Amino acid sequence: MNRQQFSKYLNGSSMPTLQSLRKICDFFGVESEEMTLPTDQFRALISARERNRKPQSILDDSPAGQRHTRLLENMMQHSAGEIERYLGDYYYYYLTPSYEGHISKSFARLSVKNGICYSHFYEKAEPGQAMLNGYEIGKFVGVVFLLGERLQIIDYGVHCQRAISQTILYGATKGSFSLLSGITLGIQGRNSRIPFASRIVFERISPDIPLRRKLSEIGLFAIDNEIISPAIRARLETPGNLNSPHIFSASEN
Repeated sequence: MNRQQFSKYLNGSSMPTLQSLRKICDFFGVESEEMTLPTDQFRALISARERNRKPQSILDDSPAGQRHTRLLENMMQHSAGEIERYLGDYYYYYLTPSYEGHISKSFARLSVKNGICYSHFYEKAEPGQAMLNGYEIGKFVGVVFLLGERLQIIDYGVHCQRAISQTILYGATKGSFSLLSGITLGIQGRNSRIPFASRIVFERISPDIPLRRKLSEIGLFAIDNEIISPAIRARLETPGNLNSPHIFSASEN
C-alpha cells in the first residue's frame, strides 16, 4: 500500500476503499465494524493486542502432528458446510460467578472466512474483575465447530491470553430459531482465577443494528432485571434433565 496514501488515511483527509480497509483490518487483526467505534472503546480493544505470529506448521513436525492437523482441518471443513444457518449476531447470557445474583449480557458474532468459522465475543466487566487494568470491555476470538448437531466454540481473550474457554450449544431443531441453550466453561475474573461452568443462552439479533448500539447494551444485570426475558431466565435457572445432582447439564432448546 502506498505510504503517501496511507498517511492520508491516518490524518483523515481520505477514506480507504473497501478493499484497502479489508487489507488494513487483516494486517492489524481488527474487524471493519470496530473501526467505527468511539475512540476510547477502539483503543481499549487494540492497544494491548500483541501481533504474535505462530509457526504455520506447528503440528506438522511429526506423523502424529500431521494426523492431528488433518483431523482438525476435516472438522473445520465439515463445520463450514453446515454452519451457515447459525452465522450472524447474538447477545449471550450467563450467570457470572464474579457477581452473585447477576447475569452477564454480552455480544457475539459468528462468521466464516476462508472455510473456517470464527467467533468474536465482547464482554463488559467491572474494573475489579477485568482481565487487565483499563480493559472493562474484553474481546475474545475463537473457532466454531458444528459436530454432532452441537455448536462447539473454543475461544481465548485477545488482551490477555491466560485462559481458553469453551461453549457447547444445542443445535436448532427447526428451520428458524431465536434462542440457543448450552453450557460454558471458563475462568472466573482476574482475582480468583477459579474454573467454573454455567448455563448459557444465545439470543439471535438483527444484523441491521449498528455494532456501536449492540455494544452499548451489554453489561451486568441483576437476575430479576426486566432486561432479561422470562424465556432466557428460565433456561439459565432450570436444571438439566439428568437424574444426578453431581452432573451439571444444559436445558434443551
